[in-house]
Amino acid sequence: MAAFVKNCDRYAAFLYPNGTNSGRINLYCADGYRLYLIFVDGNLSENTYNEDIKTGVGYEPIDRYSDYLDLIRNEKPIRVTFNTTRKSYVVYASGEEVGEGEM
Repeated sequence: MAAFVKNCDRYAAFLYPNGTNSGRINLYCADGYRLYLIFVDGNLSENTYNEDIKTGVGYEPIDRYSDYLDLIRNEKPIRVTFNTTRKSYVVYASGEEVGEGEM
């Protein structure tokens, strides 16, 4: 498989204490697929994908944490595309009407 494209069903968000300056957002997608986004201050590790457990892990700078959290909290539906060969991903809103629910 070269890529998966799945709707995100739910998420969990964490900010770690004690000055680690790191966080994590887990995106749980359809058919058991998952994308774990790890936010760190400093050098980013290489993204990974484990086919056996259908889980991609991506790394982002900690200053992007609020951007991703805002996207997944406020837009629907959220979709995840993960290229399993290149270990790259995109998290995006797709299919929502422009200005939906806003006054």
